[in-house]
Amino acid sequence: MVTAANAQNSGKLVGKDFIFIAIFGVLLFVVFFIFAMVLGMNANTFWFTHAIGAIPAGIVWMYLLARVPKRGAILIMSVLVAVVALLLGMLWTGPVGIIVGGVLAELIVSVGKRSTVKNVIAFAAWTLAFWVGQQSMIFLAGDSYVDMVVQSGMSVEYGQTLVSFMQSPLIAVAGVGCVAGALIGGFLGAKIFKKHFAKIAA
Repeated sequence: MVTAANAQNSGKLVGKDFIFIAIFGVLLFVVFFIFAMVLGMNANTFWFTHAIGAIPAGIVWMYLLARVPKRGAILIMSVLVAVVALLLGMLWTGPVGIIVGGVLAELIVSVGKRSTVKNVIAFAAWTLAFWVGQQSMIFLAGDSYVDMVVQSGMSVEYGQTLVSFMQSPLIAVAGVGCVAGALIGGFLGAKIFKKHFAKIAA
């Protein structure tokens, strides 16, 4: 599997690759979006969106990397996801985090030979960067963050709870959860599609 993937990795992206990148990039975003909608109903659980959403999203990620194991695929997918997120109203630091995560993930998988472990670690780095990008707006906006939340349709209490969560020890738990969830999702994806990966690489 790894040998075949390495051979493909040196090739250039072609039309069908961009189609797969677009489809699974949007699917990856949709998974996180669904969990954001559900967990976002409570401000105390919102920051765990990435930790929990990364588990099913990891399956999508591993399939994409198995199907298009070429340089640039992750970064292109990340840019696409960032654009979709921005168009749907996500504050700009979130999309920036997604793109930064794409760069980090590309660097991780590009050094040496590709492997399942490196693909999973790359996803963990991508998820963490995405999460940091979203929550960093609180530090950048300062006192005006609550006003931004209110303008987006949420209550003052909701915004204040988000800020309070950031100032509590639970934020560290959410950060660790991002990495843990991504690792679980990545290895789960590798296990689920193990036989299918072999067919793709053949």
